[in-house]
Amino acid sequence: MRRLARTGHLALWVASLVLAPRPAPAAAPVTPGDTLTVLHAAGYLDVVHGTIVRPAFVTVGGDRIVSVRDRSGAVPPGAREIDLGSAILLPGLIDTHVHLTLGGAAAANAAATLASGFTTVQDLGSLDYVALRVRDSIAAGLIPGPRVLASGPWLGVTGGTCDFSGIGVQGPEAFTRRVREDVEHGADLIKICITGWPEDGYRTPDKVEMSDLELRAAMDEARRLGRRVAAHAIGAEGVRRAVAAGVQTIAHSGFADDATLRLMSERHVWLVSTLRSFEVQPRTPALDSLSAHMRHVLASGVPIAFGTDAGVIPHGRNAREFAALVRHGLSPARALRAATVDAAACLGLGDRIGRLERGMAADIIALDGDPLVDVTATERVRFVMKGGRVCRGPESGSR
Repeated sequence: MRRLARTGHLALWVASLVLAPRPAPAAAPVTPGDTLTVLHAAGYLDVVHGTIVRPAFVTVGGDRIVSVRDRSGAVPPGAREIDLGSAILLPGLIDTHVHLTLGGAAAANAAATLASGFTTVQDLGSLDYVALRVRDSIAAGLIPGPRVLASGPWLGVTGGTCDFSGIGVQGPEAFTRRVREDVEHGADLIKICITGWPEDGYRTPDKVEMSDLELRAAMDEARRLGRRVAAHAIGAEGVRRAVAAGVQTIAHSGFADDATLRLMSERHVWLVSTLRSFEVQPRTPALDSLSAHMRHVLASGVPIAFGTDAGVIPHGRNAREFAALVRHGLSPARALRAATVDAAACLGLGDRIGRLERGMAADIIALDGDPLVDVTATERVRFVMKGGRVCRGPESGSR
């Protein structure tokens, strides 16, 4: 495991978005004093319908989208204009599985993630609650980075896959206590570890690390405290037990059987497949079998939320997951949904982020190229706006 980078900042966690989308009128109201910004581009991606609407005129006021149009109109007096030429606009991308404290300094990792067009991430594990402090520092404006939701440390059994630096626990009471401690520290969700990695899932599909009593204890306490649970589960039995126990998210590709996939669809349990992290050399029978199985899983229609396990793969290269999803059978449109409207729903933020619509957060990126034709266009980001602030591109750092 790579050395974890620490940040010295500790700030209050403040909610960056509190307003939900409104119905008519056609434009969201603007707070007096907000500077209006009008973005011009060749088109924008309607992520719900999977189409490019041409051209694009998006007006932003404060931290929200005021209007999205496909025709020009009168520019409001005093508004600034940003012409992005042939670019295609997208909602800010969302990665539901990162580790900002792995693979380098956390502040640098956060900055690289934001610059690559990911304006919201979910961090699924760090030692000593460092990711929570990174989250709070970003929210307080102390360091640049995406909006962050974060779990506490990985929660697994002593001697298990997630027993990093001795953080594993044993017994139902210890699992209950750790969930409570995570929430007391401010964790947005709980990350539990039920199985090992693909080699284990391939060779011993029935092997699990947590007992039923330990799993039930963790789930009961998380429910009591109102926290979602994401489970590291790859072997078939581990995925089955996690879904049966009521987790909201399965982290990583896995060997889920058809009965489990049906239950995931019925309960709307999200799969965060992190496919790119398993496209490594040398290949093994386990990895080849997992890749083949994932084509079946993605074709099953199970809910997919985009996630990369960044920290295992380089931060700032998150968008390479899109091509991996397409190689495994998803259409570009569905892969893009997975990182926008669907990822937002996975995080419980579907009323705030993930779509270019009036009233939504002004998280907007611009790409060189049409991602429905060439999904690798997501790797060519030329403009990033988060919460109405330009973070990359013309007038970077302005509001």
